[in-house]
Amino acid sequence: MNPVIANDPVTDAERLQEVGSYDLYSDEVRAQLDAFARAAAARFDLPIGLVSIVLDEAQYLAGTSGVEGWIDEADGTPVEWSFCVNAVRNRAPYVVPDATVDPLQHDNPLVTDDGIRSYAGAPLVTSSGHVLGSYCVIGTTPRDFTAEEVAELTRMADEVVAAIEQHRDA
Repeated sequence: MNPVIANDPVTDAERLQEVGSYDLYSDEVRAQLDAFARAAAARFDLPIGLVSIVLDEAQYLAGTSGVEGWIDEADGTPVEWSFCVNAVRNRAPYVVPDATVDPLQHDNPLVTDDGIRSYAGAPLVTSSGHVLGSYCVIGTTPRDFTAEEVAELTRMADEVVAAIEQHRDA
């Protein structure tokens, strides 16, 4: 699971203030972000696509495709279970080809209980430089991701950020 980090970007007040400046909960924005999540899942032929917003104690799933059960009902997970938190901390794509053998993820309840096996996520970096979360795809079987696929996911993440930035609260 994810370690606690001193000076963790996840708990940075300015980043969290920016997260809070966007209207991420309206039906219009949710529909738009769900469409992005569907596009990612379809493009990479994986069952799950997400637009994940990492908060200080939780991961809010602002856009989803293929999410079911308790995660769908809760619209997220605890931040300590989040794969996407690594994109926030490292400001870089985070890829896990086989979560069952990954040193950070092998004992994560999303792996052991919910069946996540592969993950690729690109950070959602705003024009002010903060990372809101991750645009990601998730599989239920191990899967390698090529450098070209990760680059494409990153380009797609830039489109998601452009859409989010159009919905800043006044």
